[in-house]
Formats: sequence, C-alpha cells, structure tokens
Amino acid sequence: MFKFLNPDGRNAHFSVDDDNASVLHVDSFNFKAGVKAAAKDFDFSRHQGETVRVFVDADGTYSMEHGTHEWLLFMAEIPECTYRQVYDGTDENGMEKTRSVAVPPDLNDAVITIFALPEEEK
Repeated sequence: MFKFLNPDGRNAHFSVDDDNASVLHVDSFNFKAGVKAAAKDFDFSRHQGETVRVFVDADGTYSMEHGTHEWLLFMAEIPECTYRQVYDGTDENGMEKTRSVAVPPDLNDAVITIFALPEEEK
C-alpha cells in the first residue's frame, strides 16, 4: 500500500514489479534544478521484517545507509518472513519429507510511505 504524505505534492512514481513482488521500481525523476535521479529497482527480499528508508543525495543517487542525506524519498515497512512447506522426497521408511522455505516478501502487502519531492526552483 502506497501512502503519500502529500498527495498533491510533487511525487516520484513507484510500482511493484509484476514478476517479482519483492522489487519496488522507482521511475526517473527531476530531483532538483539540474539533477535527475535515475530509474532504479530496489529488491527488498533481504529486508523482511525491517523498516527501510531510501534517501536521495544531492547528486541524485540513492542511499539506504544511515547518515546525512539530502532527501528522504520513501520508507517501507517490509512484512515479516513467512515460510511454506515443500515436498523434499521420502525418508528411509518411505514417509514423505518436507522442508520449510522462506517466502519472499510481497510489497503489495507492505506499507510504503512516500515523501513529496522538494519544490522545483522557478
């Protein structure tokens, strides 16, 4: 679920990948005068159960590192890891064996808070 803090503001465009719901796509956008941020795919499969913040630096690059950055672009609350049981052959007694496999997060179930971009200089 996308939650726009300022729906009437200047917002980047986001979408969840149709083929891999663990990936969030950000379209390219004009960050500020003369600075364009490139389109980027963020794979959150390794961030289950975490709150992830993605920043834009002054040069239009992205960062997920803690520290000082130009702008907070979005914050995503990635769902906790879930597991499913899959068939894993039979044991020496002929009984079926199963094993637990982690299910990748589905960003359609995540809360993704979008922060409006800074106003463009006139």
